[in-house]
Amino acid sequence: MSIYPISVTVKSMPGQNMSTIKKNVPAAWYPTMDSFIAKGKNAEIWDKNNNRYLDFVGGYAVLNTGHLNPRVVQRVKKQLNDYSHSCFAFAPHENAVELCEEINKRYPIKKKTKTFLVNSGAEAVENAIKIARYATGKEKIIAFKGGFHGRTYLAMGLTGKEKPYKEGFGPFPKFITHVDYPYHYRDISDEKVLKQIENTLLKKLDPNNVAAIVIEIQLGEGGYIPATEKFLKQLRKVAEQHNILLIFDEVQTGFGRTGEMFGANKINVQPDMVTLAKGIGGGFPLAAVVGKAEIMDSVHDAGIGSTFGASPISCAAALGVLDVFDKDSLLEKVNKQTKIMEKSLGNIKENFDFVGDVRGYGIMKGVEIVESKDNKIPSKDLAMRIINNSKKNGLLLVNCGKEGNVIRFMGPLTTPLTQIREAMEIFNQALEKV
Repeated sequence: MSIYPISVTVKSMPGQNMSTIKKNVPAAWYPTMDSFIAKGKNAEIWDKNNNRYLDFVGGYAVLNTGHLNPRVVQRVKKQLNDYSHSCFAFAPHENAVELCEEINKRYPIKKKTKTFLVNSGAEAVENAIKIARYATGKEKIIAFKGGFHGRTYLAMGLTGKEKPYKEGFGPFPKFITHVDYPYHYRDISDEKVLKQIENTLLKKLDPNNVAAIVIEIQLGEGGYIPATEKFLKQLRKVAEQHNILLIFDEVQTGFGRTGEMFGANKINVQPDMVTLAKGIGGGFPLAAVVGKAEIMDSVHDAGIGSTFGASPISCAAALGVLDVFDKDSLLEKVNKQTKIMEKSLGNIKENFDFVGDVRGYGIMKGVEIVESKDNKIPSKDLAMRIINNSKKNGLLLVNCGKEGNVIRFMGPLTTPLTQIREAMEIFNQALEKV
């Protein structure tokens, strides 16, 4: 039985239309949708014209527990009865401490960990690098082509996708070096990348001056490309061999999207540090850096901090998110969703010559669109036509990848199975119309 209310009331927004966006916000920030959102309920949204959509964008992989999950809302309302803000560095509050304690218990690093709460994925990444360089006394960082770590300056430097994120904003920190990310569909093997990393360490960089290797377990903006368990275990060994910290960016793979609580659970590899965001707060701004205690404790007093980080309201929401996982068997639901999606998308791959690859852990699925299976030439044009066809029939999707030709699914983990099947049917119809 659903814990969501059945009735939905959509209120109109008089006096607002899309032209007001162009008049008031920067051109680079114009949204993809051409109508205002008016209401959200779990995996569905309605616009101001009362058009209903299945939301498989989910605020860009934020809404793992759906729009307005009652458990999240309940926690937030309770907190709002007491106070709205307290800067944790001055006046601590129990929500933050309870949340840090829960994350330290749950994230799969065997050694004792500590958690630092901030506002966004980019801020988490910035702080993870600050802490890693401080703790090791080393300078260099290795990141991966295709990776996305945020839009603030250091995070942008780490990001390995040039357009649109880095173009025109350089120069970037010279202590960052990028290597290839394994991409089997494009013949970039695990072995090739590992050899490249070793060559980079031994011939280009001094491994004694490399603080950390930063990697997404599955690329987000870079094309929803999963790294294999074998590769990540070898990467762990390389890091240990050269006394380099391994940092996982789990901003997208965290909180159930891979079918396990965290991506590290899925691939059975433990990092030294991890960044978490998006799904952590149930739609409220929150992020975290989690790391081994000796690393996190290395920084001097007030060397890290955040005015709005560990917001009492966001922390309350995050505790509500954990309630959903603990009380609603959420990972079991994800695995049921995964089976439906893999069967449907597998059939789609067989039936359409322009579907080159289907991949991803759990429900974090990417569909790579090409001109044909034989030539593998990326086709952003086809991908966008499929996305537009899907939207016309009530399914919201977005693209990613270096060439913009990968369609990704980022729906809530709480999506009912009937709506998973509905989304797959709409997607299939969208492909048929191309």
